[in-house]
Amino acid sequence: MNIDDLVTPPEARRRSHVYEPETTTTGITVPAFGWTGVAIALHRLQTDPSPSIVTVRVPGHLPLVIDVETHAYWWDTPLAAFPTEPGDIEVVVDTKNPDVEAARAPGTDLDALLWLIGLNSFLGELAWWLQRHDRYRLVRWPNFTMLTHDGDQMRMTAMLGYAFLPVDELANASESDPSEARRLINAFSLMRLLRSESPVAAEVAAGVTTEPAPAPALVPVSTGKRGLFGRLRDRLGL
Repeated sequence: MNIDDLVTPPEARRRSHVYEPETTTTGITVPAFGWTGVAIALHRLQTDPSPSIVTVRVPGHLPLVIDVETHAYWWDTPLAAFPTEPGDIEVVVDTKNPDVEAARAPGTDLDALLWLIGLNSFLGELAWWLQRHDRYRLVRWPNFTMLTHDGDQMRMTAMLGYAFLPVDELANASESDPSEARRLINAFSLMRLLRSESPVAAEVAAGVTTEPAPAPALVPVSTGKRGLFGRLRDRLGL
């Protein structure tokens, strides 16, 4: 199964071109469908660190360069002009070239870019590495002075700061659209600001376990008369 079949609805696949993976002499081009392809590439590097550089080519913009290892990026486009619907995007993951990296100017902190990428990926669905029924909570408060945000996002963030919540419950409690709650969770996950726990793990931690029902006691059944084999057992002392 192609990765776009897992995370992209059919109507989205009709709207954007999917770049098939291909091995090159310099690196690997990964599937891309809007910012979702970028989010997948970055998450993979976060969970499996390697000295790699991500180059993102967005139509109408100079290349975006991201270094997950140093938590920095380089882009001539200001985030105020971030293209939320970028169309075709090419994502290339290359091994770092020490000479190029030594000559590169200091980059910009990655958090604000990750926030926008997370909000605008997966078409309002939950990122493929997250589980709908898991509970989520912030490990640290985001720096909202760096992030473009609204009142709903602030309310949901405050709730995530005090309790573990499933995504659907977060949306209901904050009276927010469920897709907005999923977008927020995606962004915080990509920023590595979340802890998660499964419902089973939460029950074990709280000392709540489901005990198997006791087996019913075996009650002898009386037939009223002793059968032939019963009388034989009595006579033989069995």
